[in-house]
Amino acid sequence: MNETIINLIENESENTKLDFKLEQYPVEKGNLKKGEFLKDMSAFANLTSADDKFIIIGVIEKNGIAADFKPIDQLNDQASYQQFLNEYIEPEINFEYKEIEHQGNRLAYFRLFNNPSRPYLFKKDYNDAQQKGNQYRAGTGFVRSGTSTRGLKREDFEKIYAERLSTKDRSSEIDFDITVGGFQFSELRSTMYRHVKVDLKNLSNTSIDLDIEAKVYNNKGVVARCTQDIERKIFDDNRDRSGLMYTPYVDKVFPPQVFMYMNVDFTDHRDYSTYEITSKKGTHTAVRVKQKGKEVNIFNDQIALVFSRPAEVKIELIVRSNDFPNGPKTFCYILSEEDTMDLLDPRDL
Repeated sequence: MNETIINLIENESENTKLDFKLEQYPVEKGNLKKGEFLKDMSAFANLTSADDKFIIIGVIEKNGIAADFKPIDQLNDQASYQQFLNEYIEPEINFEYKEIEHQGNRLAYFRLFNNPSRPYLFKKDYNDAQQKGNQYRAGTGFVRSGTSTRGLKREDFEKIYAERLSTKDRSSEIDFDITVGGFQFSELRSTMYRHVKVDLKNLSNTSIDLDIEAKVYNNKGVVARCTQDIERKIFDDNRDRSGLMYTPYVDKVFPPQVFMYMNVDFTDHRDYSTYEITSKKGTHTAVRVKQKGKEVNIFNDQIALVFSRPAEVKIELIVRSNDFPNGPKTFCYILSEEDTMDLLDPRDL
């Protein structure tokens, strides 16, 4: 994704799907510009295009082209933006907010993706704390038009609903096979670690593009981790004990894939962990499955379960696609405590 953002900065000017901003949208109460975030995000989400949309922060633009930069000091929290957006806009808008370094400057970007549930409207009145601030009424909607933003018109709503009616919901055309087993890598084979293998099947005669996130819930007796994080820790521990130099140890002892990016972003939360498949270079979605096809091990063995005893495992797969007009679909899988007893060797616990 970093390459995509840098390409936009260096080679694109502001357009319907790209906007440059000098500063981060404020998150503190009472700021006059806080309402602009709601307006801009809903306007991009209402744009009838399957492509990703971007707002890049920290850019000084001249005539719509990035001319210089104003680095940000500290990245605002995506969760704060998401909470604020969900409070006033419905349905929920999918986006990510991340930082990026370019030419020694700390920048940030919003990426809006997989938002087919248009129209995105204000679900309640919004009034800035300051007297001359923004005011938006419930039911108001905006859309990006060229390099500016305007209110939704009747013809916009007609176009949105006509598109929705013409889009077939294909969420029933996919299915998953989930298996839990031991690792092949010798350092992890005889341990309390188990990996989750997820295979994806396309049941239809038409290829389909998907973005997929796995949510694995922690439980008493089992927590979710990222395989590469575990392997790196084992590598570091073994290297420290061995006293060998870094390069020879990597070549002789550890598999090279540990130091590769596996196209899976891992985030650890208090009650669960998430694994998001990221899009590869030159693609807009994470996974494409050909007609009647199957994609094997789509999370690249990065979903690791750490057991201290047999325990129930709950896994949710959240799937988004422009072919899902009713929004994301969640597939839920539960592995019972009795099932995990067959997977574990008491000597490993």
